[in-house]
Amino acid sequence: MQQLTHFINFLRELKAPSEYLAAYFPDKEAPTERVCTSCAHVGMPNRQMAGRADIEQALWAVLVVLAFIYVCDFITIRFTEFFLFRWLYKLTSMAGKVFAVLSMAYTLIRISIHNITCPKCGSSNIIPLDTPKAKEIIAAHPPRG
Repeated sequence: MQQLTHFINFLRELKAPSEYLAAYFPDKEAPTERVCTSCAHVGMPNRQMAGRADIEQALWAVLVVLAFIYVCDFITIRFTEFFLFRWLYKLTSMAGKVFAVLSMAYTLIRISIHNITCPKCGSSNIIPLDTPKAKEIIAAHPPRG
Protein backbone atom coordinates (compact mmCIF):
# COMPACT_ATOMS: atom_id res chain seq x y z
CA MET A 1 0.00 0.00 0.00
CA GLN A 2 2.87 2.36 0.79
CA GLN A 3 4.39 1.74 -2.66
CA LEU A 4 1.10 2.75 -4.27
CA THR A 5 1.09 5.96 -2.22
CA HIS A 6 4.64 6.74 -3.35
CA PHE A 7 3.67 6.07 -6.98
CA ILE A 8 0.62 8.35 -6.74
CA ASN A 9 2.75 11.12 -5.21
CA PHE A 10 5.28 10.66 -8.02
CA LEU A 11 2.52 11.06 -10.61
CA ARG A 12 1.23 14.22 -8.89
CA GLU A 13 4.69 15.80 -9.06
CA LEU A 14 5.00 15.26 -12.82
CA LYS A 15 4.57 18.38 -14.87
CA ALA A 16 2.97 18.68 -18.27
CA PRO A 17 5.45 18.71 -21.19
CA SER A 18 4.60 22.33 -21.99
CA GLU A 19 5.69 23.38 -18.50
CA TYR A 20 9.13 21.84 -19.10
CA LEU A 21 9.38 23.31 -22.61
CA ALA A 22 8.32 26.81 -21.48
CA ALA A 23 11.77 27.27 -19.97
CA TYR A 24 13.30 26.97 -23.45
CA PHE A 25 10.84 29.41 -25.05
CA PRO A 26 10.94 32.58 -22.95
CA ASP A 27 8.79 35.63 -23.65
CA LYS A 28 9.95 37.85 -26.50
CA GLU A 29 9.46 40.99 -24.45
CA ALA A 30 11.21 41.58 -21.16
CA PRO A 31 8.76 41.52 -18.23
CA THR A 32 8.08 44.93 -16.74
CA GLU A 33 6.14 46.07 -13.71
CA ARG A 34 2.46 46.62 -14.29
CA VAL A 35 -0.61 47.87 -12.45
CA CYS A 36 -3.69 45.72 -11.89
CA THR A 37 -6.88 47.67 -12.65
CA SER A 38 -8.88 45.34 -10.38
CA CYS A 39 -6.89 45.44 -7.12
CA ALA A 40 -4.36 48.29 -7.81
CA HIS A 41 -1.39 45.97 -7.18
CA VAL A 42 1.90 47.23 -8.64
CA GLY A 43 4.47 44.58 -9.47
CA MET A 44 5.72 41.95 -11.86
CA PRO A 45 2.93 39.99 -13.56
CA ASN A 46 2.64 36.20 -13.62
CA ARG A 47 2.77 34.29 -16.90
CA GLN A 48 -0.07 31.79 -17.19
CA MET A 49 -0.32 29.31 -20.05
CA ALA A 50 -3.59 28.78 -21.89
CA GLY A 51 -5.38 25.48 -21.44
CA ARG A 52 -5.15 23.01 -18.59
CA ALA A 53 -2.13 20.97 -17.57
CA ASP A 54 -4.23 17.98 -16.51
CA ILE A 55 -5.75 17.65 -19.98
CA GLU A 56 -2.31 17.75 -21.52
CA GLN A 57 -1.04 15.13 -19.07
CA ALA A 58 -4.05 12.92 -19.84
CA LEU A 59 -3.42 13.14 -23.60
CA TRP A 60 0.23 12.14 -23.17
CA ALA A 61 -0.70 9.36 -20.71
CA VAL A 62 -3.16 7.85 -23.21
CA LEU A 63 -0.45 8.01 -25.88
CA VAL A 64 2.04 6.19 -23.62
CA VAL A 65 -0.51 3.48 -22.79
CA LEU A 66 -1.35 3.02 -26.48
CA ALA A 67 2.34 2.82 -27.33
CA PHE A 68 2.85 0.16 -24.66
CA ILE A 69 -0.07 -1.92 -25.97
CA TYR A 70 1.23 -1.46 -29.52
CA VAL A 71 4.70 -2.75 -28.60
CA CYS A 72 3.23 -5.71 -26.70
CA ASP A 73 1.04 -6.57 -29.70
CA PHE A 74 3.97 -6.19 -32.06
CA ILE A 75 5.94 -8.75 -30.07
CA THR A 76 2.93 -11.07 -29.67
CA ILE A 77 2.11 -11.08 -33.39
CA ARG A 78 5.53 -12.55 -34.11
CA PHE A 79 4.64 -15.63 -32.05
CA THR A 80 0.96 -16.17 -32.80
CA GLU A 81 -1.60 -15.85 -35.60
CA PHE A 82 -4.50 -15.01 -33.28
CA PHE A 83 -6.88 -12.60 -35.04
CA LEU A 84 -7.55 -10.45 -31.95
CA PHE A 85 -3.90 -9.42 -31.66
CA ARG A 86 -3.76 -8.30 -35.30
CA TRP A 87 -6.94 -6.28 -34.83
CA LEU A 88 -5.63 -4.71 -31.61
CA TYR A 89 -2.30 -3.99 -33.33
CA LYS A 90 -4.01 -2.03 -36.10
CA LEU A 91 -6.35 -0.25 -33.69
CA THR A 92 -3.56 0.90 -31.37
CA SER A 93 -1.51 1.99 -34.36
CA MET A 94 -4.29 4.19 -35.66
CA ALA A 95 -5.33 5.55 -32.24
CA GLY A 96 -1.69 6.17 -31.32
CA LYS A 97 -1.18 8.34 -34.38
CA VAL A 98 -4.31 10.35 -33.57
CA PHE A 99 -3.28 10.87 -29.94
CA ALA A 100 0.27 11.74 -30.97
CA VAL A 101 -1.04 14.57 -33.15
CA LEU A 102 -3.51 15.74 -30.48
CA SER A 103 -0.89 15.67 -27.72
CA MET A 104 1.69 17.59 -29.73
CA ALA A 105 -0.87 20.14 -30.94
CA TYR A 106 -2.20 20.78 -27.43
CA THR A 107 1.34 21.16 -26.08
CA LEU A 108 2.24 23.64 -28.84
CA ILE A 109 -0.93 25.62 -28.18
CA ARG A 110 -0.16 25.81 -24.46
CA ILE A 111 3.41 26.97 -25.17
CA SER A 112 2.44 29.59 -27.73
CA ILE A 113 -0.59 31.17 -26.00
CA HIS A 114 -0.24 32.71 -22.58
CA ASN A 115 -1.84 35.40 -20.47
CA ILE A 116 -0.20 37.75 -18.05
CA THR A 117 -2.06 37.96 -14.75
CA CYS A 118 -1.89 39.84 -11.48
CA PRO A 119 0.01 37.84 -8.84
CA LYS A 120 -2.27 39.17 -6.09
CA CYS A 121 -5.82 38.67 -7.46
CA GLY A 122 -5.27 36.63 -10.64
CA SER A 123 -6.99 39.16 -12.90
CA SER A 124 -5.78 39.62 -16.47
CA ASN A 125 -6.65 43.33 -16.36
CA ILE A 126 -3.12 44.65 -15.95
CA ILE A 127 -1.60 47.61 -17.73
CA PRO A 128 1.91 49.11 -18.07
CA LEU A 129 2.99 51.74 -15.51
CA ASP A 130 3.48 54.51 -18.05
CA THR A 131 -0.16 54.73 -19.21
CA PRO A 132 -2.46 57.54 -18.00
CA LYS A 133 -4.93 55.06 -16.46
CA ALA A 134 -2.08 53.41 -14.47
CA LYS A 135 -0.94 56.80 -13.18
CA GLU A 136 -4.51 57.51 -12.01
CA ILE A 137 -4.70 54.18 -10.19
CA ILE A 138 -1.30 54.71 -8.52
CA ALA A 139 -2.29 58.22 -7.44
CA ALA A 140 -5.60 56.96 -6.00
CA HIS A 141 -3.92 54.02 -4.19
CA PRO A 142 -0.52 55.17 -2.92
CA PRO A 143 1.86 52.33 -1.94
CA ARG A 144 1.91 51.42 1.74
CA GLY A 145 4.93 50.88 3.87
